Amino acid sequence: MKYCRDIAHTRLNETIFRGRFKMRANAMGFLLVMLYAGTVEARGWRGIVPLHTTRSQVEQLIGPPTEENSPYSVVYKTPNETALIYYANGRPCGIGEKYSQWRVASNTVVEIVISPMSGSPLSQLTIDESRYKKFIVGHLSETRYVNAHEGEALTVLGNEVRSVDYFAAVDDSGLECSGLPKRDPTNCEFVPDAFDSLGEMGVKLENSLLDNFHFALSQKKATAYLIAYAGLRARPSEAKKRGNRAKQYLIDVWHYPADQIKVIDGGYRLKRDLDLYVVPAGACPPTPFPTVDPRDVAIIRR
Repeated sequence: MKYCRDIAHTRLNETIFRGRFKMRANAMGFLLVMLYAGTVEARGWRGIVPLHTTRSQVEQLIGPPTEENSPYSVVYKTPNETALIYYANGRPCGIGEKYSQWRVASNTVVEIVISPMSGSPLSQLTIDESRYKKFIVGHLSETRYVNAHEGEALTVLGNEVRSVDYFAAVDDSGLECSGLPKRDPTNCEFVPDAFDSLGEMGVKLENSLLDNFHFALSQKKATAYLIAYAGLRARPSEAKKRGNRAKQYLIDVWHYPADQIKVIDGGYRLKRDLDLYVVPAGACPPTPFPTVDPRDVAIIRR
């Protein structure tokens, strides 16, 4: 099955834990602060706060990155952890590589993701569950601890912390762009992965994959979510029409209850797509993850 992440997920819209843990500086001159299991008084990671700290300030605090994934994504590595820092790119308030989803200047930190090395002090962290909303995510049944108010979260698999994420806090809601898709998984207990993603294909192949989707739905007596996306060149309402056609197929051929099939127009991606979700009772409904801004789409009206 394909895994689809929200940017917002993605590209995200996630998460953090404030901890103090003691670490040593490495040979690259990476500036490390003293950290211990517990609660940090200040927001953010090592003085870096999403939506408030700029790239130049980051490099003043911890030096140049170990490597650069892209112009707006950099990596810092230490013996005990890897830190991935995302910066705002392009103009504020839009979808895709030319825009930022926040009302901040380009090269402002928007998210920090820390991946501890197995066996490191951070990976063995004791979690104060009273500070977090706990839920299960994905096919691996990872546990997520989310503190949306402070903008932090942990992902735990087994007995180890797999990631620590820092993102925008509730106090930063004034910097959020209105009208863009976002995900808030803190009101339910489970976030499912996409069952499948059907790109550009003929109706016959699409129907055969919908047959598989129906089988999975029936096994769990779940609600079907179909999120459809149009491409860079699209006809009016193209995505919604594709989603509705798939819904009608499930009703007509498999007699799946219409009120258990939800169709969402997800916007635009580089190519047409249709994401299928099996959402059991109590699970979080999926959120659209478009990658192209409507301003950059050519609408075909003839």
